[in-house]
Amino acid sequence: MAWIPLLQRHRRLAAAVALGVLAAAAPAWGQGRPPQPPGVCLGLPAQLGIAVGMLILTAIIHTLVTVVQAELTHRQRLDAWCAPRSRRRLLMILAMALLTALALWVEILLWALLYQGLGLFSGLEGSLYFSGITFTTVGYGDMTLPVCWRLLSVAEAVNGVLMAGWSTAQLVYVVQRIITMRLEVEGRLPSPSGSLGGAPD
Repeated sequence: MAWIPLLQRHRRLAAAVALGVLAAAAPAWGQGRPPQPPGVCLGLPAQLGIAVGMLILTAIIHTLVTVVQAELTHRQRLDAWCAPRSRRRLLMILAMALLTALALWVEILLWALLYQGLGLFSGLEGSLYFSGITFTTVGYGDMTLPVCWRLLSVAEAVNGVLMAGWSTAQLVYVVQRIITMRLEVEGRLPSPSGSLGGAPD
């Protein structure tokens, strides 16, 4: 599979993602505890530290996805496979969109596991729902964090806006690359062989 050499090449980045996921999920895998009363919370510095840590973790995940997408769309063999057929180009775009969506779902899940590990919600479903509406800045308001924890919801909303913008940029890049492939095949654009920094198979 093409993604195996990519992970081997960027194994440190992949290892950092794996460790971050385990660190975020570990509290939720314990014996479990009821939601903490609103008066029990960490101070402002600790909440800001958690927010920065989650931002770094989600940025690492998105960096890994960006690297994978960039290298896949510049592989000569893959270019030769998808460039001649419009259906294959569409399939390539859909695959990259699904990969980006998967990364966003993983990041939403990590925030949900954090909330559950802190005892702010009693079940994963509630944690995941709150994380989803906060990350996407939908903000229905039917579920909220205790007052002394509400900075975490602000941090996740900021995190979600940044990752959504990053994801949009990724997909625009992928579509531009696919269009470039088509123009090269049709002869309307000179093929910049070697100038794109393509990764050989």
